[in-house]
Amino acid sequence: MPSHDPDMGVPGSQNLAPLARLAPVMNREAQARPAVRVTADHVFAALTSAGVEIRDQKQVLATTANAAYCALGVTGESIAVAVCEYSSPAVAKAGLAMLDSRYRKLVPDAVRRINGTTLITVANASSHKDVRDKVLGVFMSL
Repeated sequence: MPSHDPDMGVPGSQNLAPLARLAPVMNREAQARPAVRVTADHVFAALTSAGVEIRDQKQVLATTANAAYCALGVTGESIAVAVCEYSSPAVAKAGLAMLDSRYRKLVPDAVRRINGTTLITVANASSHKDVRDKVLGVFMSL
């Protein structure tokens, strides 16, 4: 039987106390965003300007991508678009390698690209390759 962190509560429990620890982490990430040329906000604004409908855009936990800051949006076709900001191109490349190795089996159709110090992941787009390619094209043009 797999073990779990007792502070996290029993899986499926109503113990939401561990979630309270996320808010300070996400606040720190939002306050300490690196100075990057292509911000997540810029990416989502450019996608919207290019006619890609983005719904539910929000900040997500960046530590899962070894990033400084990440945001996620979903297109009208239910394609997930995650944009992460890194402190340097080398750190972004390391983040890309980690994401590819750790999540390849979980999200096999994910496509990732780096533009400077910013990384985009487009997932759930195998049946909407035209939208995926448009998202990636817009991102790489910034």
